[in-house]
Amino acid sequence: MRLLLFVNLIAVVVLAGALGHMYQGAPLPWRLTLGAPAAHEPEAAAPVGLAAAPAPETELPNAPVTPVPNPLHASAAQAPAPASAPAPQRQKLRILTEGAYPPFNYRDDEGRLAGFDIDIARQLCARLKRECRIEARRWSELLPSLKRGEASAVIASMLIPSPGRQTPPAPDGVIFTQRYYSTPGHFVARKSDTAAAGALGLAGKRIAVQAGSAHEAFLKSRFSSAVIVALPTLEAAEAALADRSADLLFADRNAVLRWTRSGEGADCCRLVGVDYTDRSYFGSGAGIALRAGDEALRDEIDAALSSMAEDGTLAQIGARYFGQSIR
Repeated sequence: MRLLLFVNLIAVVVLAGALGHMYQGAPLPWRLTLGAPAAHEPEAAAPVGLAAAPAPETELPNAPVTPVPNPLHASAAQAPAPASAPAPQRQKLRILTEGAYPPFNYRDDEGRLAGFDIDIARQLCARLKRECRIEARRWSELLPSLKRGEASAVIASMLIPSPGRQTPPAPDGVIFTQRYYSTPGHFVARKSDTAAAGALGLAGKRIAVQAGSAHEAFLKSRFSSAVIVALPTLEAAEAALADRSADLLFADRNAVLRWTRSGEGADCCRLVGVDYTDRSYFGSGAGIALRAGDEALRDEIDAALSSMAEDGTLAQIGARYFGQSIR
C-alpha cells in the first residue's frame, strides 16, 4: 500500500515538470488576469496597425454643481453700483439794474430793489435754477460794467437795438435776448371825450407829446394834419391833456398805463385806440443785455422767457404794475 502511494507521488512530480517545461516563460493557461498585469510582467504589445483603445472616462455622479463666482468677472448686477457723480454747480448770476426807473426798477420804502424788471429777474433765476444777486448801478455804468465782466446780465428796461432813425445801434460786445415787454406808442384821451376813441380823423386835433421823443417824430410822419403840442417832459404833456390844453396825448403805452392807474390820470383819462408798433420808431421792445460770447446763457434765458409767456407769468407780472399784459 505504501508502495502504491509513493509511485503515484512520483508520477505527479514527473507530470508537473513536463508541463513547466512546455509553458516556460508564459503564464499558465489556468491563471486569470484581473486588472493590469503585475509590475514584473510585461504588457502584451498591441497588434501592428491598430491603436490601443483609450481608457474610458470616469463619469461623475449626477450631483448638482454650485459654481464659485470669480470676483474678477462679476456681472454688472452683482457688482456694487458706482456712486452717482454730484451735479455740476450752476454758475451764480450777477444781475445789474438801475433802481431809479419806476415802476420798472426802483427802491421800495425799505430800500429794497423792486419793480417789474426785478420781478422778471427773480422769476428767471427760479426757472434757470440759478442763485442770483441783483445790484443797482447808475444807468451810464450798466453796460460798461457788463463788458468788464462784472455782471452776467443787465435787466433794466433796455431797448433792443433795431434799424431805424430813433433807436441807437447795438453796442459793441453786447447781445440781447428776445423782448420781455413791448414798447409801442399809444393815444390817451379824457374819459369824458367819447368821440376820441382811436385815431379817427385827427386833422386839427391838438396832440400833446414829449418834445424830441420818438413819439413826436412818429406824429410828424404819420399825422401831419394834427396840431402837435410838444412839451419838455412827459409829465407836462400829461398835465396838458388833464387840464384840456390838448385833446389827446401820444406817448409810450407802458408809461401812460401807469399814469392812468393812479393819481390824476386815473381820474381823468384812459387809453384809446391801438398800439403803434413801428420798430423804426419804437424799437423791438425791452430785452436783457449780455456779453457777446454768452450765447448759451442767452438761449437759456430766451427759453425761460418763452415759457413765462406761454404759461401767463409775464401777463401776471404786467398786470401787477400796469393793470394788463405789456408783452
